[in-house]
Amino acid sequence: MPAEKAISGAVLDWRNRTQIEAFVLVKDEELPLRRRPMPGSRVRVFSDADRDKADLIEYIEGTDYTVDYTKAAIRRTANSRIADWSLHPMYGVVHFDHTAYGDSSNRAYTVYAEYDYASEAETADSYAQQEGSQLSTLLPIVAAKLQSGEEVVYVVYGDSISTGGEASQECFAYYRRFADYMCELYPGSSIRIINKAIGGETSEGGAARVESDVLPFQPDLVSIGYGMNDQNLYEHGVGVLPEDFGYNLRHMIETIRSNGDTDIVLVTPCMPNPLWRHTSVAIDRYSDVIHQLSKQYHLTVADVQLVWKQELAAGKTPESLLLNNINHPNDYGHFIYFTAFAKMFNE
Repeated sequence: MPAEKAISGAVLDWRNRTQIEAFVLVKDEELPLRRRPMPGSRVRVFSDADRDKADLIEYIEGTDYTVDYTKAAIRRTANSRIADWSLHPMYGVVHFDHTAYGDSSNRAYTVYAEYDYASEAETADSYAQQEGSQLSTLLPIVAAKLQSGEEVVYVVYGDSISTGGEASQECFAYYRRFADYMCELYPGSSIRIINKAIGGETSEGGAARVESDVLPFQPDLVSIGYGMNDQNLYEHGVGVLPEDFGYNLRHMIETIRSNGDTDIVLVTPCMPNPLWRHTSVAIDRYSDVIHQLSKQYHLTVADVQLVWKQELAAGKTPESLLLNNINHPNDYGHFIYFTAFAKMFNE
């Protein structure tokens, strides 16, 4: 399933060593780059992740932004054309209710930095060999079909993040990146994506419709991504209790397995904006449930939450990762999701 068009950063960053990284910049405050640029490499900043976009703006280093290459950090200038997030209506607001604002999105404030970074010792060939071996072990049904040239049917199941919510194009959505990645391991192979995710849904909805919305496709692969809406905090408590969340996921897993041979990947949710009023402090518990079920059923986990926390610990801000400023990843956030999938085959 080749990409419809070549887009920088759409594939593995540890292979091509090019970082496409999102930033929401505030005033002239400094933010760290996620990686250290290669000596002699320049950091170029664009208004969009898609370099082929017709109205793409390339900002000017020294005029719109500056880079401290020694510290690996970036900041906007006082007279920059890059939008200043301190002008966002929710800037500085704690425990905000997004419905009280006409537009909570960070879309107008998000820019994408592109730069090359220093390569590690491993080569692309060594990665491909390791990844191919791990794919055969972790997703044997998928690997066998890809090796034989048969089409793989991949059902994407979950909430709005799994619909591709806030990805600017399908090619940036995590599930499409993952499918393209697997096809790269087996040139000439193909994967048919059937997206049955529904925005706003909790695991209760997923459990209720799994038989009708997944089984008829006889999938070779299903990724299940719930937890974000389940953990939402309301006056009565969380949307779905962790123990009920586990029951719902268990029902999905057993229903899919009862239908025949299918590889299943469980997906932990990313971290919502901690300043959002509906963010609970319990999201780790939902991730724990997912890991417990993965051990019980011997399933693979794409641990997005772990990778997301590593991004935050490295200095990425929630605003730079969440396009709706609440719980939907931007194009770089979807790349983080994809990275969690790819890491399954590099550990």
